[in-house]
Amino acid sequence: MHAIIPVAGKGTRMRPFTWSVPKVLIRLAGNTMLGHIIDELKASGIDHITLIVGYLGDEIVDWAKKNYPEIQVDFAIQKKMDGLASAVNLASPMTADEKTLVVLGDTLFSADLSLAFNDKSNMIAVKKVEDPRRFGVVVYDDNRVKRFVEKPQKFVSDLAIVGIYGFISGSELMDATYRLIESGKKTGGEFQLTDAMQLMLEEGHPFGCFEVDGWYDCGKPETILKTNRILLDLKKGSSAGDLKNVVIVPPVSIDGNVKIESSVVGPYVSIASGSEVRNTIVRNAIIGCGTNLTDVNIHDSIIGNEADISGNAVRINVGSSCKIEI
Repeated sequence: MHAIIPVAGKGTRMRPFTWSVPKVLIRLAGNTMLGHIIDELKASGIDHITLIVGYLGDEIVDWAKKNYPEIQVDFAIQKKMDGLASAVNLASPMTADEKTLVVLGDTLFSADLSLAFNDKSNMIAVKKVEDPRRFGVVVYDDNRVKRFVEKPQKFVSDLAIVGIYGFISGSELMDATYRLIESGKKTGGEFQLTDAMQLMLEEGHPFGCFEVDGWYDCGKPETILKTNRILLDLKKGSSAGDLKNVVIVPPVSIDGNVKIESSVVGPYVSIASGSEVRNTIVRNAIIGCGTNLTDVNIHDSIIGNEADISGNAVRINVGSSCKIEI
């Protein structure tokens, strides 16, 4: 089965981390955002993935091919940020008349993806929200979707579309996105996937929906830390690495290629490969690859790759390749 994953965004709200690392390759809870998604897709039977890339796209494609060699990975380049329907349509050459899944690259979730595949209906993942004005929503009645509305300013439904879409036919999806783009119809200045699905609905293609158990925000540093905590609780984390005179307060996720000495780590800490931690207390934090922490007390922080921090830092968000002495 085929999955299309749009990952062309620049992740501007996650700067400075995303100046040098694509947002979907930021690590939390023992894997990258994209890795968590692909693991779920792989478990549901997906064996072909098309990545829609833009900024730092080569890094994303190379990472996916290296870490998931058993999955067919291809890609298309989105040069113009003109909406999700436009992004999805770029996968047309790689899409056949088969069940096709579209999953947003910054959508982490807890869900039974088998519910996205239905022989009689296209399926949309939803979650009830307090303020539906920020989302595309479905108007649902009599066990079927009656209408799609993008960011309604007046209440029509509280079932927000969370970014997981299952289609009976990839070819029908591509035809709808193509005709939407050709029509020139935009909502909010973009070609919206909700409008393409509304077109399909009006032409007799049925849609149902299923509710996800969890839907986790990775849009900002503070929400990514919260998501890291949730995922560590769900997956219980793991403590590997070279540990000497170390107190671990679970849950944590420590890569096997990490050295930690005379430190207290946790709870809710993720440390990526190649990092070294000495004489340090760290809690509620995400530490990137190849980063060194020495003689610091760090909490509620995100540290990028190959950073070098020593002194008495308390709370800090640092991008890649920084050196800080406090």
